[in-house]
Amino acid sequence: MHKRMVVAILLVLTSVSSYASAQGGKDGGPSGAFTYSKTASVAAVQRRAKHVVETYQTALNNSDFDTIRTLFAPNAIAEWNNKATVVGVAAMEEPYKKLFQETKFTTDFQYDAVDIHGSIAIVRTHHPQGQTEMNLKDGSTKLDFNREIFVLSKESGDWKIILYTFTTQPEQGVQ
Repeated sequence: MHKRMVVAILLVLTSVSSYASAQGGKDGGPSGAFTYSKTASVAAVQRRAKHVVETYQTALNNSDFDTIRTLFAPNAIAEWNNKATVVGVAAMEEPYKKLFQETKFTTDFQYDAVDIHGSIAIVRTHHPQGQTEMNLKDGSTKLDFNREIFVLSKESGDWKIILYTFTTQPEQGVQ
């Protein structure tokens, strides 16, 4: 697993540098740069990998860790802003449940890349302008400036998230 993670990180760096040729507003959403490959077989694989992230988004918006759990490989890594790195799906349960007690999401990922590298997929997203999240304790809302990287691995025929990380970007709605 460690070797695969190193390879995945190197592929992320390659993916991040290759997004510029895509057109915004097509398959990535109104402000996403992603466009499916013109090669049908590649586009089909991209759709399957992207579907995992779309399912994650739906589960996040529904505060549904039971579904989120199924999307991750057993030893997956989650790295969130200002939080300790979490390794393993079992270790993710507490932080997600705490998050869902504090925040309500209406996330609408904009897709900047869905890059396929054999049995590794790298999906990069950002949140559009105006995207907010709600504090459940006081009902206040704030702008959501996140951008994400999902690294997926083909495991027993299914795409599973092996690394999920997000950062806060300085300007909302851009890559």
